[in-house]
Parts: sequence; C-alpha cells; structure tokens
Amino acid sequence: MALYLGCGTPSVQTATNAYAQFNIAKKEYDKKHYLNAIQGFQRVVFNFPGATIVDTAQYYLAMSYYDNEEYELAAVEFNRLMTNYPQSAFADDAQFLTGVCLYKSTPKHYGLDQEELTKAIQALEDFITDNPESPRLDEARAVINEARTRLSKKQYENGLLYWKMSNYDAAGVYFQLVIDDYTDTEFAPKALFKLAEILYKQAKYTDAIAKFNSFISIYPSDKLVPEAHKLIELISQKTDSANVSGAAK
Repeated sequence: MALYLGCGTPSVQTATNAYAQFNIAKKEYDKKHYLNAIQGFQRVVFNFPGATIVDTAQYYLAMSYYDNEEYELAAVEFNRLMTNYPQSAFADDAQFLTGVCLYKSTPKHYGLDQEELTKAIQALEDFITDNPESPRLDEARAVINEARTRLSKKQYENGLLYWKMSNYDAAGVYFQLVIDDYTDTEFAPKALFKLAEILYKQAKYTDAIAKFNSFISIYPSDKLVPEAHKLIELISQKTDSANVSGAAK
C-alpha cells in the first residue's frame, strides 16, 4: 500500500515495504523527477537496510544525483555503494561513475582548480585495472584522455604566460613538464616546439637546431613543422653570417 506524505512534498509517496517503495521511487526517476526519486530511494536504503533490493536502490539514488548534475553528491553515493555492497551487480558501474563524477565536478576552465582531475584519472585507472573485461573500458580511457588533455593545457598555458614575460627559464620548466608527463596529449608537440624557440631566443643556436630537428622527427605531420623548417633556415643563416664575419676578421 502506498501513501502520500504531508503537504510539503505532494508528489512523493511512501510505502510499507522495500519493493513497493523502490517501485514508487523508480517511477519518479523514469519521469526525471530526480528530487522525488532521491527521497524515495533514500527511504529504501535507510528504512529497509536488510532488503535484497537495497543495493539497487543505492545505485539509483546515486544515479538520481548524477542525472540531476549533482556530481559531488553522486560520487558520495556511488562510493557508499562500493563500500557497503561490494558484491553488488552495480559495483563495477559505480566505480566507473565515481571517476566520471570527479571529472564532471571539476571546473571546465583549465585556469581554475583542477585538483579533482588527478583524482578522476586515478579512479578510472583503478577501474580499468580492476575490471579488465568491462564493456566500459573505452569510455573510461576517453575520460582519462580528456582529463589529461585539460591538465596538460593548464601546464602549457602556464609556460606561455612566462614566455610572454620573457622569463624563458620558468617557461621551459612548464613546457618540459608537459613533454614528460603528458606525452600522449595534443600539447606535447606544442611544448617541444616552444622549447626549441626558447633555445633560439637564448641564442643557443646549435641546441635550437637540434631541438627543432627532434620536433620534426617526432611529429612529422604536425602543423608547426613548416615553421620549424623556416626557423632552422633562419638560424643557419645567422650562424653562417657570424662565421663569415669571424673569418673576415
């Protein structure tokens, strides 16, 4: 038997057993009435802790927060599912979605705090390790790649900031970090090119040519390759002129 609650929550029902309560909440969830669904699933979890359906209710409680774009709360509920019901059929999905929640709860602009991205990457890497046969591996790898790209952009932009200030040593530290830690992202070739440019700006011409050639060798199809060739030619002309001038003396 289902009953309506008081006036404050007119569309939320309560029931006297776990399965009836779950069905009420699930109907609210299917209608995308997520706040009502949250209340209904919470009643199953807290009022019927021994019911066999409680882990399913816990999962849909987390999903209600997730679909309502309350990612931090969703992560808490997915973690609770993994902790309290590790044998649940939903545990694998909960582990995956915890990482996704950490990713989605991070500010999208690279200039803002990106600390949660590191946690998201770790959570999804753990998911891949723990669930090598999961059908969601490609999704997990895609989110990891997006997270790593955002982190690499943050470091690259830090380098550009110092580059624009002509603080080439500091800029080089950030560009090298991109190359060392985010080799698989789109910002690695850009960082390597900027390192070569730094050597050119510092008049370290031999090292600059070597770095540009390294860039061309590693990223032969990159759109900056023609510019690298032009700079190599320019540096060669400078050094040739300097050598001729020196010989004339």
